[in-house]
Amino acid sequence: MASETTKPTPKLQRSKKRKGQTTNSSNQATESIYFTTQKKTKTCSIGDGTVKANRLGQTFYNQPCIKLAKALLGQTLVRILDDGSRLSGTIVETESYMGTEDSAAHTYQGHKSNKNLAMYMAPGTTYVYLIYGMYSCLNISSKGEGCAVLIRGLEPSEGLDTMTTHRKKRRKDTSRPLKPKDLCSGPGKLTEALNINKTLLDKKDLSTDTMMWIESGDSVDAAEIVACPRIGIDYATPEWVAKPLRFYIKGNSCVSKRDKKAESD
Repeated sequence: MASETTKPTPKLQRSKKRKGQTTNSSNQATESIYFTTQKKTKTCSIGDGTVKANRLGQTFYNQPCIKLAKALLGQTLVRILDDGSRLSGTIVETESYMGTEDSAAHTYQGHKSNKNLAMYMAPGTTYVYLIYGMYSCLNISSKGEGCAVLIRGLEPSEGLDTMTTHRKKRRKDTSRPLKPKDLCSGPGKLTEALNINKTLLDKKDLSTDTMMWIESGDSVDAAEIVACPRIGIDYATPEWVAKPLRFYIKGNSCVSKRDKKAESD
């Protein structure tokens, strides 16, 4: 979990790999080469949004931080915009922040403020904060005091045109088109693509919120999950810098950064 004040220095149900298909319509989805096609599900209306019946409930989030970080891999993050359009992507990379004992966590040594209060709230509560004063990071509280999981990477599936438009707003070089794999390959990239910020989506209950939630996706085999040290936490103690608390799906091109050493172990 990058500091707010210091610049930080699968059982995977795969189909046979085939060339992915990307559509140009923001209302259509891409076909992933990493995940099988999602089963069609019935929908139900909750508040102002239309929510799929396979939305994950509070029980899913109420598990220890490391277990939740791994369980989130393969699940689908959904964002509903003000105009009703739906953006979504499969979670492919996460990091665990282990609460009051973790020197990389915002709750280290029991620190509590209005800014990080979500990390102490019920499992499944969103914690959104800024890094570098401009990029938002999306976290989800887990079981355990002050514990949360950072969502580091998504494989985009719905609303790619809209995601691209959102990402272009801050890009200096717009001459080079953004590839689908680069839209959400990092915590700041994915929040920008899905228009996730602290004002809109901090301290939200993912089991009931109408603007964002997570739906059940594909299970990821343990053998397909790479565990390695987290990124951008040089301010933490050496012990916690070295802990393998970043998790990603091996071979997925939407991961922010591969750890070849961990992959070979």
